Amino acid sequence: MEIFRDINTVQLHRPTVLTIGSFDGIHRGHQYLIGRVIARARELNAASALVTLHPHPKIVLHPNSPMRYLSTIEERLDWLAPLGLDYVIVFPFSLETSQVRARAFIELLVTRLHLIEILCGKDFALGYKREGNVEFLRALGRELGFTVTVVEPHTLDGQIVSSTRVRELIAQGEMDAATRLLGRYPSVRGRVIEGDKRGRALGFPTANLAIAERRLIPADGIYAVRVKIGEQWYGGAANVGVRPTFDKGHRLVEVYIFDFDADLYDQVIEVHFVKRLRPEKKFESVDALIEQMKRDVVEARAVLAQTEQRGIIEHEIAKNLER
Repeated sequence: MEIFRDINTVQLHRPTVLTIGSFDGIHRGHQYLIGRVIARARELNAASALVTLHPHPKIVLHPNSPMRYLSTIEERLDWLAPLGLDYVIVFPFSLETSQVRARAFIELLVTRLHLIEILCGKDFALGYKREGNVEFLRALGRELGFTVTVVEPHTLDGQIVSSTRVRELIAQGEMDAATRLLGRYPSVRGRVIEGDKRGRALGFPTANLAIAERRLIPADGIYAVRVKIGEQWYGGAANVGVRPTFDKGHRLVEVYIFDFDADLYDQVIEVHFVKRLRPEKKFESVDALIEQMKRDVVEARAVLAQTEQRGIIEHEIAKNLER
């Protein structure tokens, strides 16, 4: 997958089938649409491409919006990489680019990407004041030589898979339901920063993460997590919240990594939230907190062992089905 961060530097000569949108989170609905793009491109002996808008138009046009991202742009690109697209183009969205008329934007795609087909949802629209709806694009396509294919939204359990729904579930701490819609555990990526070392004093040294601005983190509470450090995976227990037993400070993500003892300061790690074990709570004493943390670690280890075993079983079932 080749990535372009400026569409004006792109000049594709091979015909291209593409889709356009924010694609925040790359959930199963996005994955379904991308699969359709790739399949259609193969049918037409064309390239497959995705144009992702960043920052999100809602945040640019409504800066006071409480919306939070499911993915930074770098996370988004990493999650797109294994899906099989030929090209991904990051289109910087701003107040200035929001004024671009739909026709001018499509002409740019035709010129730069050799556009021959767009796949999108029925409510898709682009350009100034969202003037470029499906009907508009189809009329323009007859003039400029491309077609528009509407793809029905992907559903699971009778509900449409959407970034909005995934955000709601993560904000509520519903990891199982969010995982089902994402096709992977909800996660955050952050740089390890120096904390107050209180966890070490309690016997549970934690890595404190600096999270990107506007990045969504799960509901306050204690979680069983999997932690990726470089290419290695570890189990762990994470606390999300304000540490009410102590100072009720700003919200933090801090992770106790099992069977790990090395300096992580200034390294970027990923925390994958497997299950919420309990809400965050204030304890009457530090000793009571320590005893609860011991129980949390035991429970987290058990949860991770169960999910690992389930993953092995599911893998074996999949292999048997393929035979």
